Amino acid sequence: MGRSFMLFCCLPIAMLVGCNSSPTAPVSGTVTIDGQPAPENTRVTFQPKGDTGQVATGLVDSSGNYELFSGAEGLQGAEPGTYTVYLSPDMSDVSYMESGGGAPPKADLGSIPKEYTSADTSPKTVEVTAGENTIAIEI
Repeated sequence: MGRSFMLFCCLPIAMLVGCNSSPTAPVSGTVTIDGQPAPENTRVTFQPKGDTGQVATGLVDSSGNYELFSGAEGLQGAEPGTYTVYLSPDMSDVSYMESGGGAPPKADLGSIPKEYTSADTSPKTVEVTAGENTIAIEI
């Protein structure tokens, strides 16, 4: 009875959990600014337009390539839909935290135009579709 009872009780729960997660589609590509690869460790964020969907993010490598991951689970890709794209500069230098706290230093935007650093001001929108997506972000 123990094994059958657990299967009987747990299977519907597992099915409900699986049904609530939206499918993601793989998303990768390049980020260029004025024709040059974006700085390494620039964060690319896809913010869903409207009130639905999950944010998807990725980091730019030294060649300007990125791959997105979404949700708290870090699922590969993004849910199909329309997104506003914005960039965040590399903030991996945490020396300010070791020096006794205080507010983090203002980010050096480098080559990233300021309007592209917020979902509220970025003019860049993209569409993620079901299946493999290769999306070039050209700024």
